[in-house]
Amino acid sequence: MIDTFLFLLVDGLTNGLVYALLALSLVLVFTVTRVVNIAQGEYVMLGALTLADLLQGRMPGTLYLLIGGLALCAVLDVGRWRRDWRQALLYTAGLAATGAAAVALTLAALALHLPVIGMMAVALVLVAPLGVLIYRFTVHPIPNATTIVFVIISVGVSMSVQGLGLLIWGASPYPVEPIAAGGVMMGPVFIPYQSFAILITAVLAMGGLYLFSEFTLLGKALQASAMNRLGAQFCGIPVNTTGALAFLLAAAFSAVSGMLLAPLITANYEMGFMVGLKGFVGGAMGGLIDYPLSLVGVMIVGGLESTSAYVASAYRDVLVFSLLIPILLWRNTRGRVEAR
Repeated sequence: MIDTFLFLLVDGLTNGLVYALLALSLVLVFTVTRVVNIAQGEYVMLGALTLADLLQGRMPGTLYLLIGGLALCAVLDVGRWRRDWRQALLYTAGLAATGAAAVALTLAALALHLPVIGMMAVALVLVAPLGVLIYRFTVHPIPNATTIVFVIISVGVSMSVQGLGLLIWGASPYPVEPIAAGGVMMGPVFIPYQSFAILITAVLAMGGLYLFSEFTLLGKALQASAMNRLGAQFCGIPVNTTGALAFLLAAAFSAVSGMLLAPLITANYEMGFMVGLKGFVGGAMGGLIDYPLSLVGVMIVGGLESTSAYVASAYRDVLVFSLLIPILLWRNTRGRVEAR
């Protein structure tokens, strides 16, 4: 009995830490831009499949998405040429240089046969800018749209990215190597090294974001935009830049969670949707604004998922998603109490 409990505890903590990175991404995007990004889980899928391609020596499909997005940016900003052709030339040259650098980095990584950690870094460089591109295509043109409009747009983005994932990678799952094979026995429980990698990465990501927010100018701009977007704009803070930065960091955190999760479940084009929803359930406990409470929420989600998989595996996802109902009722009650 004790062995089973400890096993479920370790498994629940591992799942919860993966969802913690998703919740961090959701909270970051919502506080800075007021966008409930339902599509956040798709970066999990892109990160996992990009890493799978790199480890198998293939040119990752994400590279084509990145180059296509940069080209679309150039087309959408064609009006720059009428206003100031010199600025437009510099802007287009920057887009072209970004695409060329991404291609060169990918070719170098494939030629050098980098280890898993090196390939993860390359995959991160390819996936994170997609967050900025999606911000440019969806949020930037309509910054004052209502929350429901952004929810509808993010659902459309999720469906589009998932469809592109099916088109590029197909429906077959892809195995992904762990950062370190094997594990260690701690008492009666075997803990894979991958679980330690997830723990260390989650702690570094959360600590790194805290240090970035507290001790850098860009980080303080993010905090100002999160506290009062209009006030930050009046103070001269470029809120479009902070919004793009929030999407960039959120895409990076989600991609890392996908790369860490893929060795445990294999990578496929559908994985991001379910993982993203579970991260959202946990993040809802903090109202998508309070990360410590969201962290508690994702740990509860991870524990419930692990326990239900053992007790009633057929109803695992049902039990996890049904947790959203009491969370929302609790948030509603708490909001009423605070309003008094």
